Amino acid sequence: MLLDASIFSRAIAVMGLEPIKKQMITEEKEVIIGRGTSMSGSILQYLNPRVSMAPSKFEDGSVYRVVENRGTFSKLDVPSGITFKELLDRLSRDNLYPALFPMYLMGSVGGFVATNGSGFGSYKFGFVNYKKIVHEFKDKFTVSLLTVNYGELVETSEESKFSWTGIIRDGEEVYYVPSIYSGLLEKRNGSVDTAKLINEISSLMEKLLGNNKIPICLRFEKVVDVPNVEWAVGYVINYNSPSRQVVKCGSISKDEIDDLFSFLKKNPSVVPFPNLQGYSEIEKTILNKFDKDIKIPKYANPIKAEYLEALKCVNCGKCLDSCLAYRTTQDYSRSPPGKFSRLFTGEVNFEPCFGCMECQDACPVGVNISSVTEALPKLKEKKTVTPIDTPQVSFRIKEMEKMVDSKYKNRPPVMLFAGCAAKYDMQGIEGFLQFLLDKGEELNDYSPRVKVVDGSCCGFDKLIAGDVEGAKADVMRIKEMKEKQGLKGVYFLCPEGLYVYNKLSGEQGVLAYELFKDKVNGTVHVGCWARKLGYSGEDKECAGSYFTTYHGKLVQIKSKKVLTICPFSTWKFNTTSVYGSFARLESTRRPVEEMNMEVNEEEIIDTFREALKNAILLSADEVADRANSWSLGGKSYFVLLSVPVIRKKFTNTLIQKLSRNTELKNYFNKLVNNQFSLEEKSSRWSEIVNGMNFDELADELIKRVADSGKLEYESRNLVNKPEFRSAVLEDILKKIVTPSVIQDIIKNIAYM
Repeated sequence: MLLDASIFSRAIAVMGLEPIKKQMITEEKEVIIGRGTSMSGSILQYLNPRVSMAPSKFEDGSVYRVVENRGTFSKLDVPSGITFKELLDRLSRDNLYPALFPMYLMGSVGGFVATNGSGFGSYKFGFVNYKKIVHEFKDKFTVSLLTVNYGELVETSEESKFSWTGIIRDGEEVYYVPSIYSGLLEKRNGSVDTAKLINEISSLMEKLLGNNKIPICLRFEKVVDVPNVEWAVGYVINYNSPSRQVVKCGSISKDEIDDLFSFLKKNPSVVPFPNLQGYSEIEKTILNKFDKDIKIPKYANPIKAEYLEALKCVNCGKCLDSCLAYRTTQDYSRSPPGKFSRLFTGEVNFEPCFGCMECQDACPVGVNISSVTEALPKLKEKKTVTPIDTPQVSFRIKEMEKMVDSKYKNRPPVMLFAGCAAKYDMQGIEGFLQFLLDKGEELNDYSPRVKVVDGSCCGFDKLIAGDVEGAKADVMRIKEMKEKQGLKGVYFLCPEGLYVYNKLSGEQGVLAYELFKDKVNGTVHVGCWARKLGYSGEDKECAGSYFTTYHGKLVQIKSKKVLTICPFSTWKFNTTSVYGSFARLESTRRPVEEMNMEVNEEEIIDTFREALKNAILLSADEVADRANSWSLGGKSYFVLLSVPVIRKKFTNTLIQKLSRNTELKNYFNKLVNNQFSLEEKSSRWSEIVNGMNFDELADELIKRVADSGKLEYESRNLVNKPEFRSAVLEDILKKIVTPSVIQDIIKNIAYM
């Protein structure tokens, strides 16, 4: 079940689902979601919604198409998932404005139309749909939108058939008339820019958010006093409506929901949210059975504090565009309010969060989103950990460690925990050691004498998957190594490792960046987990931790020229870390970026992916032929014979395609002569390519194998078995592209 911004959703979050389950639709049903900001409560009827996300753009990237132009009026097609804010920003450039739109602009156009919204708009229109239809769905993802070209309005205190919806501020009604009708008015207070007025009204609505308040809008046929409400803005409806009505928007304290419900029961003519619907059966039940005492369900006991924190969310939708998980998946259920809905309505199977703090920055209510989403995977019964590779450091680093130890024999030894930096930022480890050799004598508060510990994980992979005990075991191993070797502390190169250590060890480690942060020159990227530790920087884009894909979608991160602290972001952004900036690399180890070689890595990776897809699908007959070998040597024999077939097609396709690009060929030539960069690039590219979703490819390949004339009759039952699909998916498709394969391709092209 998903909640929205209605007062009824806030009540369900407090009281739980049990009182309303009998009125809910239990069968799975498609529900199209925009931004989840509706105040109607209509989505609450679905216990098991099958969520489809409404698009915010058309396939060509546009956000509107003119269908009909009648001078002052135009009909447009717009994607149903676009917010009014986004749409107005674009339309206002062409002096176009929706004939009717909500005062809060973060909601989607489709949500407004689907709930028969009411708002601010041109004369003759009060609701989306009454006697006149203002906007309507053309299909489930496209809205036919009526617009006007009134870029200037005249403010007046008199209501007329030409006036837009009247705005109520400070208890006074003010009306706005398109300037082309100004000659018909007796009283005029001056003109206003339409876009400026819209932004002013929207900002009044946004001020309702925050201070532990719940925003509400009530519709009155006759305005009466409502206890405990702080009103901010309102409007008058007098056209395309059953009667003249007033809508007022304000906020109440969470502790006053029961008082509001008592008032609504005694005043049936006052209705939450200004649409034409009466109360649904679910809403009636909530009105009658609401109990303001918060009931934390048993399943949420392990995260009581986070559960209470999540209750502050009012579904304003402000965090969505800041949330990397939402941007990556375009799945509302993966966004913070989507996750909170799942939590409040009984779900316990939560995925790891990137740890992004940007959503938290965007939250006007002040919800500590990051702490809640970090804790949610604890509820999952079966924890699924995606392990992080922690290889050993290079021989050169071991030699540098000896030099550091020899130079600072008179200082206390401290552990330098390498962890996954040995994979994602080996240059950074080397650079930190170089800094200690060059500047260690200047350190007063920290010891420059370090003992490098590699091959171990800090427990971060387990912590974010909810396996706190597993993470604690990793942390205790670090602590045990420290004590056995007589080390006086721990330096962490990555914020994630320090965060886990500080959280679970009972001690405080040190971020290696702390030793030289005043000596770093350049823009520093401070990502999610460093920010959780209290660090700040000019650049804070979330790099998505170590995930290359997230729920089957590629985490889109582009290269950037910043200095990073986190090894994951160093790797993702294909840049140099603050540590690596101190490295003295010989010409044979100098990164390609320092050789003035500029290429578009995204295009290279896209070419790799496309070549792999084609190779897989074009290999159906050969794979079918080799499926016959399963009965002779089992799965391993089938896999052994099949991988080279697809790999050869993949390799040949890439060599033919990439070798035509002279600039790329020169780039590969440089890589071949730079073993350090060759290994780094091939490792990075293979991991990203293998991060794509192979499920659909596996199913399509199996279908083609089953239809192939090369498949023997006796093997036909085999291809329909789960173990065959598992072999194709896990043992073949994900093993085609390896770092060594990519290195061979690069060398082939370079030497052609």
